Amino acid sequence: MFSRKLLWIITWIVASNAWALPDDSKQNIHIEADQVDIDDRNGVSTYSGKVQLIQGSIRLTADNIVVHTENRVLVKIIANGKPSTFRQKPEAGKLDVVAKALQLEYLARDGKLILTRSASLNQGMNMFSGNRILYDLNQSYVRAESDDQSSQRVQVVIQPSTLEE
Repeated sequence: MFSRKLLWIITWIVASNAWALPDDSKQNIHIEADQVDIDDRNGVSTYSGKVQLIQGSIRLTADNIVVHTENRVLVKIIANGKPSTFRQKPEAGKLDVVAKALQLEYLARDGKLILTRSASLNQGMNMFSGNRILYDLNQSYVRAESDDQSSQRVQVVIQPSTLEE
């Protein structure tokens, strides 16, 4: 059953959303899950069971997603899954950014996506993988790190430019 309170919470998430580029942030957020728990007093909403979040070109899937707010303003979203996935078209004419990890954390105030454990980030043929990847959506900045506990190293594939002269 879709309650008024749930509709209201989704509406204020949309209104305060810094998650995406301007076109995406103006779109409604649609969330599907098997279960929703909303703790309005503490600003925490938990969506579990095959969760899908869609806003404009953004697609986020996970086993569960926890949304944290302060004074009804989005602070962060944490998604856990096997794997959790994120997809966004950064702008018209650009290839989608696709991310996968066991945990995705979005820091709304900073516009940063943190991917941890079995993390990968792709845009077209360009690929980053490692234990932890920081992606700054506003600055198009990527930092990938290896796991100190294992011999796994960061892997990067960068497609050469195909500009014609």
